[in-house]
Parts: sequence; structure tokens; C-alpha cells
Amino acid sequence: MYNFNDPLLNLHEITLTLLSENDPDILLNTILDQAIEFTKADSGSIALLDDTRKFLVIKVFRGLAKDVPEKVKLKLGEGVTGRCILTGKIRNVGNTKEDPYYVSVRSDIQSELAIPLKAGQKSFGVISVDSSRLAAFSREHEEYLNLLANYTAQIYTHQETIRHLNDRQFIQDLVIQISTFLGREPDFKKVFENTVKLLEEKIGLNRAALFLLNDVSNDLTIEYSLNYSENQIERSRYKPGEGLTGKVFSTKIPMVLADISEDKNFLNKSGISRIDSRISFFSSPIILKDKVKGVFNMEIPYVNQGKFSDYAFLVQLLSTFFSQAILIQDLIEQTTSDIKNENILLKRQFDQRFVFENIAGKSNVMQQLFKTLAMAADSNSSILLTGESGTGKELFASAIHRNSLRKDNKLVKINCAAIPSDLLESELFGYEKGAFTGADKDYPGKFLVAHKGTLFLDEIGDMDYKLQSKLLRFLQEKEFSPLGSNKVYNVDVRIIAATNVDIETMITENKFREDLFYRLNVIRIQIPPLRERIEDLPFIVEHLLNKIATNNNKQIKSVTREVYKALESYPFPGNVRELENILERGFVLSKGNTIDIIDIDLPGGTSKELYTQSGSTEKNKKLNINESENTITDWIQNVILSSNEGNYYKDVINELEKELIQLFLKKTFYNKSKTARVLGLNRLTLDKKIKDIPII
Repeated sequence: MYNFNDPLLNLHEITLTLLSENDPDILLNTILDQAIEFTKADSGSIALLDDTRKFLVIKVFRGLAKDVPEKVKLKLGEGVTGRCILTGKIRNVGNTKEDPYYVSVRSDIQSELAIPLKAGQKSFGVISVDSSRLAAFSREHEEYLNLLANYTAQIYTHQETIRHLNDRQFIQDLVIQISTFLGREPDFKKVFENTVKLLEEKIGLNRAALFLLNDVSNDLTIEYSLNYSENQIERSRYKPGEGLTGKVFSTKIPMVLADISEDKNFLNKSGISRIDSRISFFSSPIILKDKVKGVFNMEIPYVNQGKFSDYAFLVQLLSTFFSQAILIQDLIEQTTSDIKNENILLKRQFDQRFVFENIAGKSNVMQQLFKTLAMAADSNSSILLTGESGTGKELFASAIHRNSLRKDNKLVKINCAAIPSDLLESELFGYEKGAFTGADKDYPGKFLVAHKGTLFLDEIGDMDYKLQSKLLRFLQEKEFSPLGSNKVYNVDVRIIAATNVDIETMITENKFREDLFYRLNVIRIQIPPLRERIEDLPFIVEHLLNKIATNNNKQIKSVTREVYKALESYPFPGNVRELENILERGFVLSKGNTIDIIDIDLPGGTSKELYTQSGSTEKNKKLNINESENTITDWIQNVILSSNEGNYYKDVINELEKELIQLFLKKTFYNKSKTARVLGLNRLTLDKKIKDIPII
């Protein structure tokens, strides 16, 4: 018990006692007890401003109902205490019934004395005492409580400063502990996981996510996370500038929210609950070499303004820390890649096979393409080959595989257009015995066969839309299950896809999945048509003649100048494949060791005109159905002349079918899928007819 005969001595003793106390609640309770005892008040309270500085919240009280703190939250200017903190002046109300600002918290209160608590010139709380007597508080009471309030403010501010320094020290110790992860672990994924698990344990971290910019889709997508489901990760995609995450990315400025439920910019794409508790949100950019690469977000239950400020400071430290960790990993990967590339180059110096030996061309466009192929061969990324039909996309896929690190493993090829969609799935992913009628044994599927190697998906644009989804899942997860099986296979397969159609247009028509396109289109290689590299014609002709000679056991190594002239003036809608067919026909019909203009037949009559100009009078035995001067009857008669009795019907029909298929192949620029659709044939049927009846 203190001696109130000497208030100043009493106040000095209280101060000495409280200076050694670090608990703010003990300080406030002690001060309130002294205020009530000195003034002989019936009740009292100490209220502090909340974090928003808009409301007074009762922290300690005496002589009031237990539910008063929940029921009474006065705005600035409301009630005697609200006016006190708003004006920063003492309020001594001798008759509460006559005071227009008084808010009743107890029915018998007739007097109230309110003293502001100040840190400097700024008020942060109020000491208030009440009495059931009129004019209960004197000038002496005002002076003593004012001194008490000043001491209280100084001690409370001192304690808050110490607490804040302790919190900052805790944060700094936490960061030091986190920094050790970087020294021990070069793998950023493990660094991130260790960090967020520590934060979950130490500060109650709810969730965390690190977004990186996807260069293909231009979306910010979650690459690393804590407590996000797969569905939430998929939904949490932001464009630069979209929502808080997108704004942090675009502005490079950290952003924080004390309560996510109070800000419309928090889009909540992942679906976090906003009603269970007050959740704070912290976001800071990931910057590498002055360029924003992503954003780090974390969500933590709100405790108080002090901790909120500490966590806002922490998220900036963590984003800098993660930026450095990513940079270190990138440097390690780059160094590893450089060493690997150097080894590859050394191997190539001793490996004479490292030429794109089956692809002829010395034009600038092809030399640049060969460089691209060499770089593409060194990576494990998916490749999309695009170009017109007949440009040799399968040949390019083979060259990429042969010159890659996977060359000692299998290159598995499959034509998506040549296999009906209901069979393509089992062909790709395999099936288990008994999966369906006729499945009398296990079938491994192309993905399993291609493990550690390369899978070439030709004419990917013809793949069924539903099957595209399963292919996308494989590309994302690198695992699959055969039909009728619960087994999950994890395989290492590089995908090379090819198409001669405009995939982007198919996407707009909802015929091809955009997300699958992004997965396949990591490296895109556009193969030029033959007409755009006509200077390569001599090299291609020489290469094809050697190939044809090997297959036909006959030596022809050149063509005449007239043939070159004819070939150079022809646009080659069927590209190299059409050129090979033309040369093979000439090879077969040639009577010498050189292919002459009379031996080849270019659509449009080009070779015939050149042959006429050269003075030759020999005529072709067969007439082309496209030549308007010949009637159907003449054409049939010519076919019969080269046929035998008993075979007239079959030979005429076969020849007509051949001419018809050839006509539409040329019209569709040798797009077999389109030709099959126009003619009303199954693609497999068309392929068989082309094989059985050589098409020029």
C-alpha cells in the first residue's frame, strides 16, 4: 500500500517498481489501481487506440460488467474518453447527465474524469475513473492522474520499444537461421521448403507461394508453395498487373494487407476462407539482375500492429533471400550446362556421324536451321516442328534425336493421323491384359518403349481433343497409367511433335488445347518449303539420286541441264517428297546413266514444253487425265494399249484411281489427311492405296 499523504513520493515508488516490469498488462493494471485508490472512484478503465487509430479498446477495467470491453468500443470523439483522446485534453465531468458526449456504461455513474495518455504530442490511450457522486473529482485528482498518465506513457512506450526490438531480434535470428539453408543446399526447391516449414513452426505461417512468370503464357504461376492443393495452384494464375500479385510484379513494390477481407484487390483466386479468422497478406517481388522474375506471397494470422509491421519487413527480406537462392541455382545450372555442352562439342570432334547427313542444303536459311537443330538436340525440352507437307519433318526429328544425348536410346515414331482415335490412346499409353475385348496380353505402349529416348508424334494436329488432355497430363507429371491398369509409370521421354496445319487457328476453333500447345511449343522449328531454298536444289537432287540408286540397284548420278531448268521453275507444292517422287520416276524410265527431260513429268506441262523445245518428237505412252486436249475415251484407249486382255477393267480403274488421288494430293499440297477427307477415304485406306499404286 502506498502513502498518499505524499503523492509525488508515492508516484516515484510506483515508477521504480514498474520500470523493472516488462509485461504491459501488469503496468496498466497497477496504474489503474493507483488511479482508483487515489481518487476514491467506484470504477475505472484504461483504453488504448486500436491499430486503425479509429476506435478506443478497453484493455483493463475495474467495477464494470465483464462484457464491457466487447460491448463498448468508442470512436474518436464519442463519449467522455473519446472526446479526451480527440482533443488531447483532460475531461472532468461533474454531472454526466448534463454532458452531451457521455456514453453510459453503468447506470449510477454521475462523475467521470478522463486523462489522455500521450507519446510526445500524439495521444494513444485514456485513463478514466468514475464515481456515483456528483462532482467527485478535484483539481488535485486531475494533477495526480495527469502525472500518473505521463509516467505511464513513458514506461509503456519504453516497454513497447523493447518489445519491438525483441521482435526484430527474433526476426533477425530467424533470417540468420534461414540463410544457413542457402549455404547447405543448392537446390532452390529444398531451400524454399525448409524456409516455409520453419516459418510455419515459428510464426504460424498459414500459406506461402512463389510465383514465376511463364514466358509462353505470360502468366504468373505458382512454382513452389506451402499448403496449396493442386486445384488451388491451377486456379492461382495472374497476368502482370492483375490483383495484388500482378501489381507487385508490375510495380516492383511490396504490398501488405492487415486483413484480406477488407481489400477488393485481393482476388482470392485460390479460394481461401475469409471468415474463420483475420488473415494478413504479404507480397514482395522476386528480382534478378534488376528484372522482375516473380512474386513471393505469404499469409499469416493477424496478431497486432507490431507483429504485422515485423512480418512486412520479413517478407521483403525473404524475397531478397529467395532471389539470391534462385540466382545461385541458375548459375550452377548454367555452369553445369556449359560443361555438358563442352563435352558434347568434344565428342562431336571425334564423331564423324555428327552431320545432318540425310538433310541436304547449303543455303543460308538451312545453315541457320542446322545451328538451331544442333542447339535443340542438346536440350531435353519439347520441340514442335512446323512446315508444309513434304518438307521432311520426320527426317528432321530423326536428325535431332541422332545428335542428342538420347541417341543411344530409341526414337519411337507414331503418326497420329494414321491411327483411329479410339486406338491411338492404347497405342501411346499401352494396355493391360483384359483391359478390353481382344487384349489378350500386356502391351507396353510407345511412351514406355521410348523411355530415356525420344517420341516423335507426327501430325499432332489430328489427335483427338480428349486424348490431348491425357497427353497434357503426361507432359505435366511425366507419368501415366496404361489402359485397364492402376500402375503408374514414371518415364523419361522427350517429345518431338510435328504438324503441317496452323495450330493457333485450331486453338481458336476449339480443336486443339491451348495448354497442350504451350507444353509442346517450348522449342519451335519452322522448316522452310523447297521453293524458299531453291538454291539447295543441286545438293538435294544429288542426295536423292544416291538414295534412289541404293534402293534400285542402278547407278544414275546426275540429271541434264534441261531437267534442272524445269525443276528450278517449278513451285513444288509437295516439297522434297514430291521432288523425290519425280526423280524416282525419271530414274526408273531413264535408259542411260543420266535423267533427261523426257524422263520426268512435272504437273502443269513444264517438262513437256521444255522437251518440245529441245526438238524431241517422242511421245509419252500414257496420257494425263489433266490434259484438256485428250478425251476420256482417248485416255482409256491409251491405258488399254499398255494392258493385257482380261485386265482392262482392273487396269483402267487402278489408273483412274491413281490419277484421282494424285490430282487431289497436288491440290492439297500433299496433305494426306485433307486429301483423305476430300475423297471420303479413311486415312489408312489412302496410305495403303498410295503404297500399292506408286503415286508420282
